[in-house]
Amino acid sequence: MEIRYTTHFDRAFRKKAKNNRQLVVKIKKQVILLRNDFRHPSLKLHKLKGERAEEFSFWIEGNLRVTFMIIEDVILFTDIITHDEY
Repeated sequence: MEIRYTTHFDRAFRKKAKNNRQLVVKIKKQVILLRNDFRHPSLKLHKLKGERAEEFSFWIEGNLRVTFMIIEDVILFTDIITHDEY
């Protein structure tokens, strides 16, 4: 599957990753896992509810998550937020 991201995700990613090289490495690792094995346990992947019922989320660290949608053969990253924010 191809991975794309929204401009909102791009801005949120740059804000959270600024001066935090370790976070960038963790995110890249999880994205590789997502590409290779959608069901890998360390992703803690789950479908969201409520207003974001069309989205999924996977774990990065602590309570930080990446949210995304699947549209045809594309994984579209929509946000990078804490678990409490969704």
